[in-house]
Formats: sequence, structure tokens, C-alpha cells
Amino acid sequence: MYVRPMDVRLARYDDLEAIEEVAYWACSEALGEMVPDGVVATEISQRFRKAVLSEHLLAQRLLIGVSSSGQIEVVALVDDAPDHTVLTTVVAPVHPSKAPDGAPLVERVRSMGWDGPLSSSVALGNTAHEQFHEAAGFAPGEVVVDSIDGHDVFRREWWLEPALSAAG
Repeated sequence: MYVRPMDVRLARYDDLEAIEEVAYWACSEALGEMVPDGVVATEISQRFRKAVLSEHLLAQRLLIGVSSSGQIEVVALVDDAPDHTVLTTVVAPVHPSKAPDGAPLVERVRSMGWDGPLSSSVALGNTAHEQFHEAAGFAPGEVVVDSIDGHDVFRREWWLEPALSAAG
């Protein structure tokens, strides 16, 4: 059976409430076994609060991946670092055994002009999120430790090489 790939598009104002719900669910799934619920709330308030989402929305740096059934499966905030582009992503699969394909997100990011290296961090053990990055061609990198409200959160940085130019 053919499953249409997710459609990746710029988020709209009327998506913000659903994006917040997806971010909360995905962060709870990713961090819930490692840290208390209050730490998950802190993570969301730092990375996915409405002001941050709105800022990215206005700058056209907030993307969502929508499944064929209309569910938001992926949220990505795009930010520039000195030598690469950072994607802050959450993944909320339609079905727990099927991670969405990350390739459409990379294609969309590349089509918007971000041709350099890409990075994204994933909580260790978040299998769906790791599979999403693998499907997009990212390679696993270093493990970093964040401290959130005094609790260590282990994340792996995932890296994708720069896009090839038409010249070669």
C-alpha cells in the first residue's frame, strides 16, 4: 500500500496551538523517563514557548510536517549558527511503530536556501526521532549533556553534510 510522504510547509498562525500540543507530547515522550514532569515543562518553556514559536513563524523559520491524515508529525525551528544551521525538531509519529521520513524536511530546508551543514539534537533513546534523522541522511555525532533544572539530559547531535552544488 502506498503511503504519501508527509507534506512539509511553513507554519501558519492557526497552527500554533497544535504545534504547542505536539511539542508537549513529543518532549514528554522523549524526556519523560529520564526526568520529572516539571523538567519537561521547563524544556518546553525554553525551546517551544509561544513567543519563540511566534518569532520563528514571523521570520519564516518554523516548519511543520503534516501526514496524509492531516496530523502534524514534525515541528522544526530553523536557526543560524556561525558555521551551520541548527534544526530544533520534535517528532510525533502518527503510529508509534512508524517514524516519519525526515527527507521531505531536509528537501524543504534546502529549497529555502539553507545549503550548509545541518545539525539537530535528539534525546538519547528517542528511537522515532533518531530514525527520522537517519532517514534524512543525518549521521550520529557527539553526545552532549544539558542540565535542565538540575537534571542531566543526554542528547546526541546529528549532522548532515552541506548540500551539493549544481557545479559539483
